[in-house]
Amino acid sequence: MARTAVDFGAAREQVTLEQVSQYGPIIGLVGLYAAFTLLNDRFLTVGNQVNVLQQVSIIGIMAIGVTFPILCAEIDLSIAQVMEVCGLTIATLAVGARLFEGVVVPVPAAILVGVLLGATFGAVSGFVTARFGVPSFMTTLAMLFLADGLGLIVSGNRPIIGLPPSLTGLGGSRVFGFPSIVIVFLSLLVFSQLLLSYTKFGLYIYAIGGDRQSAERMGINVRLVRLGTLVISGAFAAIAGLVTLGRLGSAIPTMGSGLLLPPIAAVILGGANLFGGSGNMVGTLIGVLILGILQNGLNLMGVGPSGQLVAQGIVLMLAVLANVVGQE
Repeated sequence: MARTAVDFGAAREQVTLEQVSQYGPIIGLVGLYAAFTLLNDRFLTVGNQVNVLQQVSIIGIMAIGVTFPILCAEIDLSIAQVMEVCGLTIATLAVGARLFEGVVVPVPAAILVGVLLGATFGAVSGFVTARFGVPSFMTTLAMLFLADGLGLIVSGNRPIIGLPPSLTGLGGSRVFGFPSIVIVFLSLLVFSQLLLSYTKFGLYIYAIGGDRQSAERMGINVRLVRLGTLVISGAFAAIAGLVTLGRLGSAIPTMGSGLLLPPIAAVILGGANLFGGSGNMVGTLIGVLILGILQNGLNLMGVGPSGQLVAQGIVLMLAVLANVVGQE
């Protein structure tokens, strides 16, 4: 009888931990909304909520891209620098400046080159990781330094100004009064969730992230899928660089500064398993919103950047704890 009671108590504790891991992100987001709504009457206005979405869109696009390798039990540490060098490349090609002095190409061609460049960075990292077994932590770290250096070479370590409206419009215009950058972010989110939910590629990602050896025995091309997730991450980083041009109105050599960790943190805050195999784009959206709402709400309350960083660190630590404990 005593053993039964102990087993029941352990099972109840396990269910509770699993529930915290599963529903913690949405509970946390709702809690933040409730708290800041009570603390500041300007928080829950339509204008402020649109502003939040606009502020988190760049991080959100990068977070969508890095979700793919995380689900596959990989990581991409190069996203911020890849975003930077791709944005700089697109800008310099579009205006014929710096490294490409006098070589002006049409905006669509410049965008295509930039996105392909981002995908190439991911392909190199993915190939070395999948073919030679080098951890993606190390390969993407190498890409971080490579992309950072190339960004300085492309831009001459100087801002690129005078960008054509057709280039800045994607991230800096409005469609029926709604920021275009938010439309791009949400469109990519929906597309990515459909890719994960309704394609074999998405199914393979979850299978490899859950158990790589079992996936190999099932006949899945593990190397190709792992490579593919890093290619997607690089391409999405390039798209983030593109919309950043519209957000800033220019290309700045340091525009990727401070953007490495927030996208990865957002994926973790959204409940994705740190060791791969579980998570989705809805969770990534929730994680991005948690970061955005926390920063916006604290800003409205007059809390400075240092206090905001402390709060984000505490929230992330709690999320990581719930994530890991919930898997045990």
